[in-house]
Amino acid sequence: MGPEAVDWGYAISTLIIRFVGIFVVLGILQIIMQITGRIFARLDAKKAGRPLGSPAPSKGLTQKQAAAVAMALYLHEKGE
Repeated sequence: MGPEAVDWGYAISTLIIRFVGIFVVLGILQIIMQITGRIFARLDAKKAGRPLGSPAPSKGLTQKQAAAVAMALYLHEKGE
């Protein structure tokens, strides 16, 4: 029984099972991470005393300032 007696059906089927299995595991991890993210967001909102879905208070740039920075970065990368 040498290398010419390889069962290709078995070899390909195990590769397909592993390929699909990776995506099943990654999908399950993604669902778990989304659920825990929502739980932590609710706990954080409750701890901060603000309604769920409202943005956290920002100590940074205003929207106009952020838009100006984004435009400057865009033009800098574009080379103009």
